[in-house]
Amino acid sequence: MNYIFSKLQDNYYSILKIILFIVAIVAVIWVSPKANMFKYEFSIGTPWNHTDLIAPFDFSIYKTNKQIEEEKEQIIDNFKPYFKYDLQKTEESKAQLNKDFDDAWLANYNNKKDLKRKKYKRILNKILDKVENAGVIQHNSVLEGKDKGSIIRLIKGNQVEEVRLESFYDIRTANEYLFKEIDKLDIDDSTLFKNLLSHSLVQNVFYDEAVSKADMDQLMGKILPTHGLVQKGELIISAGELVNSDKYQILSSLKREYEKEIGTSESKIFIVGGLSLLIVLMFLIEFFYFRIYLSEKYESLKNIVLVLLSQVLLITIADFVFYNYPDFAYVIPYAILPIIVTAFIGSRFAIISHVITILILGFFAPNSFEFFYTQFTAGFIAIFAVKKLDKRADIFRASIYVFVTYMLVYLSMLFVQEGSLDNFSFTFMEYIAGSSILLLLSFPIIFLYEKVFGIITHLSLLELSNTNNPLLMELSQKAPGTFQHSLLVANLASDVLHEIGGDALLARTGAMYHDVGKMNNPLYFIENQGLGGNPHDDLTYEESARIIIGHVLDGIEMARKAGLPEQIIDFIRTHHGTRRVEYFFRLEKRLNPGVEVDKSEFTYHGPAPFSKETAVVMMADSVEAASKSIKQPTEQNINDLVDNIIDDHLANNQFHNANITMKDITIARKVLKKKLLSINHVRIAYPE
Repeated sequence: MNYIFSKLQDNYYSILKIILFIVAIVAVIWVSPKANMFKYEFSIGTPWNHTDLIAPFDFSIYKTNKQIEEEKEQIIDNFKPYFKYDLQKTEESKAQLNKDFDDAWLANYNNKKDLKRKKYKRILNKILDKVENAGVIQHNSVLEGKDKGSIIRLIKGNQVEEVRLESFYDIRTANEYLFKEIDKLDIDDSTLFKNLLSHSLVQNVFYDEAVSKADMDQLMGKILPTHGLVQKGELIISAGELVNSDKYQILSSLKREYEKEIGTSESKIFIVGGLSLLIVLMFLIEFFYFRIYLSEKYESLKNIVLVLLSQVLLITIADFVFYNYPDFAYVIPYAILPIIVTAFIGSRFAIISHVITILILGFFAPNSFEFFYTQFTAGFIAIFAVKKLDKRADIFRASIYVFVTYMLVYLSMLFVQEGSLDNFSFTFMEYIAGSSILLLLSFPIIFLYEKVFGIITHLSLLELSNTNNPLLMELSQKAPGTFQHSLLVANLASDVLHEIGGDALLARTGAMYHDVGKMNNPLYFIENQGLGGNPHDDLTYEESARIIIGHVLDGIEMARKAGLPEQIIDFIRTHHGTRRVEYFFRLEKRLNPGVEVDKSEFTYHGPAPFSKETAVVMMADSVEAASKSIKQPTEQNINDLVDNIIDDHLANNQFHNANITMKDITIARKVLKKKLLSINHVRIAYPE
């Protein structure tokens, strides 16, 4: 029993990863559709590569989206909008004319010529009545593009009649008619009468949006989704027969109806069992691929959780859309998964996780082959676009690349299947455009994942490595010598990692912060002392060692207060590993010969570096600092310095926990020697 518990304890993380995969498998099976799956694959323009297909039951033939859209467009084109005749406006117009006429007559004739007043008033009312009774229509956007012969529906009271647009006046034509009628009278007061009529004229026919919309909705609602029936036992398609557009629609309708059928409880058990086996196989492939070929990344539990969580979420959303809104299957941003995984873990991890996810979704997606091919291609393009992801524009570029890829794949399939662009779908273009735009959700998701999983991306590293960062600004002001040293270490570490492979940006950023703890006591570190005295002269060797060692703990505290991620803090805590402050240790031994010196007082608390990046920063930090003590920086002196320091690191097991090989260390020696020789070159003496 103890042996079993011991094995469980030793393999705790391995067991936990297996449990995570099992949880992911169960979750995917749970959210996946449990309906029958149509076993035939088909596409337009290709032969039917199966036996003769007989209708297993009666089913309706569904219209294509294009057919439904055409019917809708036909309804819109032939629709007669509703306008309402406003009787109240007409009465107000008449009242206004009579009032204005009486006022004008009184002002001009002082109630003289009473007989003429009544005559002209009657004439003006008659002219205005003809216009207002016919209707003065208000201009509306629904009338744009319609000619005078177009028909609208006019609501007058409780009656609705169809009237041609030419029967109505607008303000311009109404005024033209009024003025023409006044000119026929050949009277002296024609200008006055024209002004009176024009002032009284009002629009009294208005577009009735509510009634028009209700009627339009009713007509749209009458559009049937089907247009025909296939009876049970009827031959649908023969073996080898070409799948044309009509056959394709019948087959699609059969597939749609077939997958709605739940079947018996026994068949459902087989469906769920088969589905479960397929999903288990997919995740087993992913598990062993991670474990065998990506073992370094697989070691991180966070990486496994991040990938599996992202896969389960995407599959859940996609399955919901497939089952409830199949027409919108291509709106989902499937390429967001490889973008996110590439940003956090790497492109190789992203490739396999994307392929497995698309394969699983291909079981349920409409037109499985087309779906898989399209998403497979788009996902790879997205990975190439964000392989480094060292600036935010990369995600915008990925979004554009994915959209172009979608278009090219769609057009190529359209040419193969149709042989023309007759069935080109702008609706599909809208779907893939929406999917490409939704890829920009990578920004907030990456930010959220960084907070949740404590993993940083290159985007965050670039922001942290900016020398305008508050903590680096403070370091440059309080400890300028340390700041310059940190920049040199960052460059050295980055150069080494570019040669041996590794995250150069992570090492560069970590190196810039590795000595921030020196800000608390900057003058106790030689690079900040200048030409002044050495404050260590007033301290015991133990006190000096305590201050030197303390900069690591101080740096960790400062970094945490500044909100730096743990990956950066790792460089602070490991850059001296578990080595001794050798200078003060030897002075203490010399001061107290024969006395056992407490080594713990002169030893850094560690830990030793535990990654390739932290190991390289330790090397770069040590050799850069030591190179300042060389009085004659010849090539031989620098080579000896680098070799001695790295040999000392190896002798003290500082790289024992880091995934760095002897070959890597040999290359690191060469790079550091070359760079230090370049940094410390001797300048020629200028003449006085």
